[in-house]
Amino acid sequence: MDAFYKYEPMAGSKPAKERPDQYAFLDLPELRKRYITFENEQQVRVHLSLPAIHCSSCIYLLENLHKLEAKVLRVQVHFARKEAAIVFSPGYALSELALLLNYIGYPPDFSKNQMGKVKQDRTFLFQLGTAGFAFGSIMLWSTPDYFGLGADNAEFRNFTAILSFIVSLPVLLFSARSYFVSAFKALRSKSINLDVPITLGIIALYTQSVLQIFSWKGAGYMDSFAGFIFFLLIGKWFQNLTYASLSFDRDFSSFFPVAIQRLRADLSKEIIPVEQLQIGDVLEVRNEEIIPCDSELLSEETFIDYSFVTGEALPVLLKKGALVYAGGQVQGLACRLQVKATTNRSHLTQLWNETKDKTPKNQLIRYQDRLSRYFLLILLLIASGSGIAWYFIDPSSIFRVVVAILIVACPCALALSAPFTLGNAMRVLGKAGLYLKNTSVVEALTSIDTLVLDKTGTLTDPTSYQITVAHFNLTDLEFAVFVNMARQSTHPLSKALAQANQTTPVLDLVSLEEIKGQGMRAQFAGETYLLGSAAFIGEGHLAKGSELFLKTQNKSAHLVFASSWRSTEIERILKGYGASNCYVLSGDHNQDQAALLQLGFLKDQLYFELSPQQKADQIEQLQKTGKQVLYVGDGLNDVGALGKAEIGIALSEDMFRFTPSSDGILEGKFLGNLLQFMDIGRYAKRVLQICLAFSLSYNIFGLSIAISGQLTPLIAAILMPISSITIVLLSTLLIQTKYRRTFKS
Repeated sequence: MDAFYKYEPMAGSKPAKERPDQYAFLDLPELRKRYITFENEQQVRVHLSLPAIHCSSCIYLLENLHKLEAKVLRVQVHFARKEAAIVFSPGYALSELALLLNYIGYPPDFSKNQMGKVKQDRTFLFQLGTAGFAFGSIMLWSTPDYFGLGADNAEFRNFTAILSFIVSLPVLLFSARSYFVSAFKALRSKSINLDVPITLGIIALYTQSVLQIFSWKGAGYMDSFAGFIFFLLIGKWFQNLTYASLSFDRDFSSFFPVAIQRLRADLSKEIIPVEQLQIGDVLEVRNEEIIPCDSELLSEETFIDYSFVTGEALPVLLKKGALVYAGGQVQGLACRLQVKATTNRSHLTQLWNETKDKTPKNQLIRYQDRLSRYFLLILLLIASGSGIAWYFIDPSSIFRVVVAILIVACPCALALSAPFTLGNAMRVLGKAGLYLKNTSVVEALTSIDTLVLDKTGTLTDPTSYQITVAHFNLTDLEFAVFVNMARQSTHPLSKALAQANQTTPVLDLVSLEEIKGQGMRAQFAGETYLLGSAAFIGEGHLAKGSELFLKTQNKSAHLVFASSWRSTEIERILKGYGASNCYVLSGDHNQDQAALLQLGFLKDQLYFELSPQQKADQIEQLQKTGKQVLYVGDGLNDVGALGKAEIGIALSEDMFRFTPSSDGILEGKFLGNLLQFMDIGRYAKRVLQICLAFSLSYNIFGLSIAISGQLTPLIAAILMPISSITIVLLSTLLIQTKYRRTFKS
């Protein structure tokens, strides 16, 4: 669906014909901040309502806005809500951005309520109703001509022709207005969108009809003209519905539960979904957890990692009273925040979707992109060539043939094939427990040939550990400090330690730092406390299991966690994919090697005592041998490995977890369904091939009929939405059937 446009270099250009002060009010600080969702020295983010969005071409143009203006960094469109998340440079005024959007045909709606959307919907319905009324009326008046009786009464024919002309004027000036405006603004910005050939068809058909009517040679094609606009609007209505159902592709409202800890008046904690947050609520957000909404910092200070939002790797130190934006990640001690603006899971998943997609597009999508890139140009050349040919065959048919070509070749079905097919697949995978970032990941599933699995918290069940003491030399207070440290970590072993000691009193730690994949460091009562691996605290030992080491001053403790394996899930994976294609990368010692061998893994494909960087390096080594890797691991401690693999899946059982670095989130209990997930991906690819073949066959067949002069513009207008409907129904039926057979049998 990409690339309906070919841009000319316009970076830095200023709109020439818009009133320069049209959006000057947006530069007032008190108004500007209403629309800013994030701002720092590198970028500004806004979410704007753009009611003029109406097709796949709109998505492409807006998401390539940086080609028109260099100060626009990126754009993500949400078609269903007709909104766009726009990131731009701080030196670029919001009023300038609004002026640019207006210039290319997408004026922002800055109303405080939804009146703008209601108006837009009502206007469209009136346009549709006007075209439908005119179409029916003109067909009624043209009935004698349909039966060859019009020539018997020239005066009546001329009278009805004038009536048809009068009735057609509202269709031209009102119902078809959006196509004229869109085409004009596209051409003015030196681009070509889908509405350009449609507008040419409208003008050609109407011009020919008017010439016939006022030369008293006939009634023209006003019935075809009105019907053309009517069915165009029907198609637009259907496409709106289609893209509304495609919202899961662009910015789906996360199937995955995201919850937060809210503090009651007595400081007790309750867990609630983020959708239930109200302005003024006080939250406690722990280390590595995502901040769900814009809030004011109540703690004295905290480090916030905004890499999820901005891509910047270094955490930012914020002081009490600072505004903390949604999407930031707490680093260190848990902090308290007061909600300043409500949000929902959709906002977080939109940020997730906006992060750079490392997965290369599938060959089919690249083929579709190349085809779409030149489709309109080829279409205009075919229409021009056909017009020239019919000049020598039958000059009176030129307009009818050219218009039919422009209509029937509309690539709506082609544009819908990939996003709807893959979007449907992504939706059913979500129902089955795998929540993917975008449709590119669905495609990538088809090429995976190697599974790489983390051990702790992935192959083992983090909710079921048996803890034994190998060594203990701590006081109750010192151990309580370590328990409080563990409470603020999302590592499976730390969580197990905290869960086993829920009655330990809460202590105020001075500072806390977590080094991913190694351990935690904190200060309490002037002493330094270390919790983590043996290497992290500087001790050598004889490994006995998954372990945590605790150390302060000259005192220490050594805890051993007996693993509880996901035996059933592991058996299904090895049986379905083959042990030769499965690897295990673990940061622990090799004490679990025997158990893994007994489960069915191969000895030379088990790697232990790996740091997070070494895990990423090992995946890179596999890739150098030509392997396509899917990595499943802990979302917070395996960031490097998740990012390096073709697909990185974060396994989670925690409703608080939201892992920005992953390509997908998998509920732990569904680990054994990995093979079924890949099967769905491969099936979706076959369905996409079918849909693309159908779309191309429809366009080729329709073009051949139109070029031969056997297709009227009216019939072409009817066939256009039918092709899109067919693609949607076919894709939905096949994907849903596969889902039921795979997971419901």
